[in-house]
Amino acid sequence: MISRNHLIASAAATLRVLEVLGNAREPLTLAAIVEAMDRPKGSVHRMLATLVNTGFAVQDPETARYALTMKLWRLGTAAVRDLEIVKVARPWQERLVATTDETVHLAILDPSGDVIYISKVESPRSIRVQTQIGQLSPSWCTATGRSMLAFNPSVAARVLSQPLEPRTVKTVTDVKKIRASLDDVATKGYAVTKSENHPEMGGIAAPIRDHTGGVIAACGVAIPVFRMDRKLIDRCIPEVVRTAEAISAELGYQHPGKGRLKYGT
Repeated sequence: MISRNHLIASAAATLRVLEVLGNAREPLTLAAIVEAMDRPKGSVHRMLATLVNTGFAVQDPETARYALTMKLWRLGTAAVRDLEIVKVARPWQERLVATTDETVHLAILDPSGDVIYISKVESPRSIRVQTQIGQLSPSWCTATGRSMLAFNPSVAARVLSQPLEPRTVKTVTDVKKIRASLDDVATKGYAVTKSENHPEMGGIAAPIRDHTGGVIAACGVAIPVFRMDRKLIDRCIPEVVRTAEAISAELGYQHPGKGRLKYGT
């Protein structure tokens, strides 16, 4: 493990600027970045100048706002491309799209505790859920996130100890209710959410295990809410679970039986 004494403070702060820009939903002003960083304006401005000059960020000449370029995306894509799980899951994702007609995601937990999408196969339908590879979403109010948190209690405890800001009018923020939901996911082996992260989107997801039995990812379908009736949910659940189990099997997981772990045990 690298000691904190070996960290370069300026480099760490510049990387933090990248995170601030990456988490923003729109280009940011210098003032907004300074506020998020809680550092002197001059030092933040120098960090931004470094990122602009190295091609990681761009400043709009008219609005003076800052945004990330595609350089980080290219670097991240190269890293994701080499992940074994992406290669293994792709044909199964394509099969799941063929059987459900909905967009299929492969997701993992980011160190922050959020969900990050690392692969997707889009629905052939003209109206479908729009997401981006590399996009971060809250784990506690998404189907892919809950299917992983239910089997990663330490991560769940950390995520649920933080303030939970509602994303929509239907977002569940009561920690007791979320824990009960995670118990349910751990028992049934899948998660279903509807309009909790986005008012017009819902999802169904199941956990993916590696050869040790640990849950390392989730596979799920993302569905526009207007199509997400009980009939479609019931039809998609077994397809999603079978897909996640097939990916797990290819990763070396041997299912010991039908029993499921309870959340927190």
